[in-house]
Amino acid sequence: MTLQIDALPPAPSDASSTGPPGRKAVSGRAVMLRRLAWLTAVTGLLAWAVQRALPAGGELVNRGGLSLLDDLAATTLHPSLEAGFLTVVLEATATTLALAMLGTAGALVVGLAGGLILSDAAWEASPPWPVRAIRLALRGVLVAVRSVHELVWALFLVSVLGLDPLVAVLALALPFGAQSAQVFGETFDSVPDAPLRALRAAGARPGPALAYALIPATASLLLSYSFYRFECALRSAVVLGVAGVGGLGLELSVSLQSRNWGEVWTLVAALLLLAAAVELWSTRVRSDGAVVTCADWSVGRKRPRDEGRPPQGLSRPTRWSLILTAPAMVAAWWWVGLSPAGLASARTQDLGARLLLDLWPPELPEGGWPVLTGATLDTLAMAVLAMTVAVLITLTVGPWAAGPRSERNGPAAWSRRAVWWVTRLLLLVLRSIPPTVWAVVALLGLFPGVLPGALALGLYTGGILGRLVAEAWETIDLGPRNSLRATGTSRVVSAVAAMTAPSANHLTTYTLYRFEICVRDTAIVGAVGAAGLGRLLTDRLAAFDYPVVTGVLLASLLVSLAVEMLGRRVRRTLRA
Repeated sequence: MTLQIDALPPAPSDASSTGPPGRKAVSGRAVMLRRLAWLTAVTGLLAWAVQRALPAGGELVNRGGLSLLDDLAATTLHPSLEAGFLTVVLEATATTLALAMLGTAGALVVGLAGGLILSDAAWEASPPWPVRAIRLALRGVLVAVRSVHELVWALFLVSVLGLDPLVAVLALALPFGAQSAQVFGETFDSVPDAPLRALRAAGARPGPALAYALIPATASLLLSYSFYRFECALRSAVVLGVAGVGGLGLELSVSLQSRNWGEVWTLVAALLLLAAAVELWSTRVRSDGAVVTCADWSVGRKRPRDEGRPPQGLSRPTRWSLILTAPAMVAAWWWVGLSPAGLASARTQDLGARLLLDLWPPELPEGGWPVLTGATLDTLAMAVLAMTVAVLITLTVGPWAAGPRSERNGPAAWSRRAVWWVTRLLLLVLRSIPPTVWAVVALLGLFPGVLPGALALGLYTGGILGRLVAEAWETIDLGPRNSLRATGTSRVVSAVAAMTAPSANHLTTYTLYRFEICVRDTAIVGAVGAAGLGRLLTDRLAAFDYPVVTGVLLASLLVSLAVEMLGRRVRRTLRA
């Protein structure tokens, strides 16, 4: 899915030719009525979500857990610094980093192979019908694979492979590989294909033609996306600790369950330092390529090489990063003790076959359709409230987190940079702490249900959405604002008049994108006691009730597809 966020239709030649060619002209009044209808629908949806999240006649605040929150806050400045525990933290940090690297590598291999199969540019002509059938089936498989959260994949794989590091690598590689295949396929089709056609016309074989024309033309885009995907894999590797696969996520879960708050704060500090280092490194590599921001990649927007800054050579840190990639992968493989031999063992094959047989046919949970429908509605309500929290965080913090565009010095400029650093750090904290941890903290002060899950997901998503929107706002053209200032318009009026529309467009686009993912992420907080399909799925997995698990997964898939299609429709309406 490629979104042209800032693209405007060409100016019409006369009043009768308004609107894109081949489409009926839409008046400004009709567009306003459509947007008003969507706004009314969103307001009604929010009111419904609030009503469903609030317990009917029951208590909302868990007064017994407030003392635990006080203890957690009181130990903020007293992290555990025992030598033995610090060794555990360092080992867990290395394990998390290694799992993220290996999972990303697997996802990129899957993405490259799948992207070449799905790409139209990779085929000389219209492929024969067997290939078209395979591509259609592959698209369906990729949609199904990426609709299942990586934590759910980990829980499935643990039942077959046990607590093996291969579980985490596969749980990251499968859904991220499915997403990468979609993005890589669109990337291959988005670049000029003249060199590729020239090689084919000269008689080059398909393999060399792709290797010498298509891959080099997209290398910078693929490299940029690879580092963006690595950032996502690092956060997900922490989440997988709930499944017991090791790393910082597992240590955080153990410390939270034992209520050892000093250890919790030490682990959170290690997690923040690791996330900050990886994001700075990723940003530097993407900046050298002068291709896209992570905000562009998150919604599938690919910026051409000639847009924005001119291409530049890779810096020395980036070149060394690429040179050391292979040795780092070898070290990561050795550190976690990865062994694919377990996939070919008779025990794994037997357990895998038994699992597949147990998963089919799907069944309804105990209580039938009312229980499944109620869990589905709780999931939607949780996602709606979570996105409301995330949007509020973005509107409050996002304008300050957008990088300063002025090079002036002085006290005002220095204070603006200081605010920028503080807000960026706040967003980093929000998105680096796993939603499972936010959910555990929320459940200390709130009773289980929709609300603690929505709060946990809202804080986590707010950190991600705030960064995406802030990066997008940094790319807004300041020419219209400066032109208004040149005419004598005040700074405030010129900024509001020239930047409100594109800012709102970016906010709406990324909010809809994150809402689609937020529906999928409700499975995470369900694993630690929140409501929704995630809670029902976790309970049935713990009870080895696999036919019901399949039924819940199918319901989750249908909800995800419905939300994705609705999001596309809303975006088309808003771009009218």
